[in-house]
Amino acid sequence: MADRDSPVQRDVALAPFTSIRVGGPADALATCTSFAAVTRALAWAAGAGAPVAVVGKGSNLIVDDAGFRGLVIRLSGRLSSISVRGDRTLWCGGGASLPRAVQRAAAAGLAGLEFGASIPGTVGGAVAMNAGAYSSDLSQVLDWAVVCDAGGRRKVARDDLAMGYRTTSVQGDQVVAAVGFLLAPGDAGAIRDRLAELRSHRRSTQPQGVRTFGSVFTNPEGDSAGRLIEATGLKGHVIGGARISPVHANFIEAGPHASARDVIALMDEARRRVRDSGGPVLHAEVRYLHPEWGIGAPPLAEIS
Repeated sequence: MADRDSPVQRDVALAPFTSIRVGGPADALATCTSFAAVTRALAWAAGAGAPVAVVGKGSNLIVDDAGFRGLVIRLSGRLSSISVRGDRTLWCGGGASLPRAVQRAAAAGLAGLEFGASIPGTVGGAVAMNAGAYSSDLSQVLDWAVVCDAGGRRKVARDDLAMGYRTTSVQGDQVVAAVGFLLAPGDAGAIRDRLAELRSHRRSTQPQGVRTFGSVFTNPEGDSAGRLIEATGLKGHVIGGARISPVHANFIEAGPHASARDVIALMDEARRRVRDSGGPVLHAEVRYLHPEWGIGAPPLAEIS
């Protein structure tokens, strides 16, 4: 596939495109700057029988050490831009930074998206998994999304995406290329104060200045994955080049020589210890890029 809007690079290292910086290369990578380019890239992959993975900021992703034998799509240009439209709508390309979108909304005096300041990913990826923090999630502010697949693009309403706790109906061969957030007019000063409060809380409760991919496991109903893991004594536990954060047990930190295998082994150990202590089976929030299948659940050991 050769396209002026989506030039394809071959044999591209993927670790630099993830926040935890582990994993091998992709066979191909397309950088798309328009809805049409996204559709063409997806159609090419479908015709070639190649799996597809959309990688934004890589803040919720582990890439296998063997890399990926398919096409990685990244959104750029217009599809990473942000603008205020009308009195209440924040238009975001799917490749836009969610924290940057929060700042743009705050500057316009629009409230409701502040919780996203603590989610270091792209808007499209965050919507595709209904990301959230501080008891809020994107289903509460999403108005519509433009979803592309190999057949074209369609604009869908929030209710069409079946948004649940860290889940939506967006499939692996689809791309959330743009979204509209419907926000509420607010006091710009009060919004800035709220953001400062959230940043302070994050700095005091989450690891800073280290390589992580955010929260590892979803919180069981009525409990905290971090609390459950900490109760097993695993804070600071090391396997290979990775360790469970001594700051927050639901984070894994990767050292300079960490591998995806090290990270997954730590996840397995945390799940096993929590279950063996009488707790629930923890479910991964982070996604995994398999060499052949694309993005899905990490390959964790079966726990009954």
